[in-house]
Order: sequence, then C-alpha cells, then structure tokens
Amino acid sequence: MKIGIFTDVHNNVIALNSILELFKEKGCDEILCCGDIIGIGPFPEETVQRIKSLKNIKCVLGNHEKYLINGIKKPYSDDMNEDECLHHKWEHSLLSDDSKKYIKQLPYRLHLNRGGTKISVVHYSINEANKYINFTPNPSITDCEKMFSNIEADIILYGHDHNGSIVYGNDKMYINCGSLGCTSTCEGIAQGGILTIDDKKPIFEKVFAEYDLQSVLREVESIKYPAYEVVNKFFYGVK
Repeated sequence: MKIGIFTDVHNNVIALNSILELFKEKGCDEILCCGDIIGIGPFPEETVQRIKSLKNIKCVLGNHEKYLINGIKKPYSDDMNEDECLHHKWEHSLLSDDSKKYIKQLPYRLHLNRGGTKISVVHYSINEANKYINFTPNPSITDCEKMFSNIEADIILYGHDHNGSIVYGNDKMYINCGSLGCTSTCEGIAQGGILTIDDKKPIFEKVFAEYDLQSVLREVESIKYPAYEVVNKFFYGVK
C-alpha cells in the first residue's frame, strides 16, 4: 500500500495539483493531509474544492482552519497584526458555504491502522483542549517524544513547521513533509511524501514536484490582498 502525504497547502492549488499528479504516477492508494489547507495563498476556494473532490483523501484541521471555525477574535487577534486579521477575513469571504461546511467537519486527529501499522495524523502537537503546543523547530527524537507523548502510534504525521523534519527512533517515525504550498524559496517546488506499507517495515520517501510559482505570484500581485507583500517575502521567497 502506498500513502501520499502532504501538509500546509495554504491556498496553493497549483502546487497541490502538481503533487497530486505525482501521487497518481507513483500509484498511491490513499492520501493524508496534515492540515492548514487554507491561509496565505491566493486560491482559497479552488484549493478547498480540489481537496474535497478527492475520493481517497483524509484530512485534519490545522490552526488556519481554526481561524475560520472560531473566527478572528480573541485569543487569535492578540497574536496577529491588523493586516494579518484582514488577510484571514479576506480569504474567509471567498469561501463558499460548501467549502466552509467541508472544513468544519474535519477532525483534529486521525488514528488509522494500515496493514497492522498504527498511523496518527495531526497538524501539530495538540493538547486535550485542541490547542497547539510545544512548537519545536528541527526537533530531536527527545523533542518528538515530548511533543507527541499523548499519542500511541507507530507513525505520527504532522505539519505546521514549514521546513519539515523526518525523525526516526524507538521503532517510531515522526514525519513532517514540510509545507506543500509555501516553501519560503522562490523555486516552485511542492513538497510531499510517500509512505509504503507492506508485510515489511514501513518505508518513507520524501518527494518533490515542480509547479508554476510565477502564476501564483502573478495572481497575488493582481489581487494585492491584505498582507500580500509579507506573504511574498516570507512564504514565497520573493526578495
């Protein structure tokens, strides 16, 4: 069995389509998304509808979906400047009722069994109150064990940290493929992964797919939505 994995799409339907085509070529049977479908990029409605159209995908909520579900209000507004708040309100206004309904029914966690391998899917380290905690970039095995101490699984799939990291230890795999839609480099490379599960030990492969970043940047520039200059600099690597 082959499972395609991605996280942090962030309204980049063009990058999404590229990785989906790669998964198809590789013969993936199932796709798992670790959250943050929306936020940042210029294609909110198109991105949600593309994911919703897939018959073999399972997704969890990310913090950007929580902004939609809970609204841009305290405690979130205390952590955002005015442009960031306006950005989220802008993208939420473009989502159809159907897309909002789809997002709101997504779970915070998924616990799956594939061929005897226990897989948990979350957006990040999360407590019982569904609050994301213990952010740790470039985590060690000790960091991962602390972050996900409340999860019993052989493989933990997550996202949030756009750089990504793959950590092995104690018969467990902690896999963050890195952001699919926001690689922070002006290159147009979508990140993902493929997990192969058979009667042997599970094998993970990091995969990459080229996409037309310039078409994304042209759309951002044509709309000039709130905080677009910050988006270009920090999430698309525009100097």
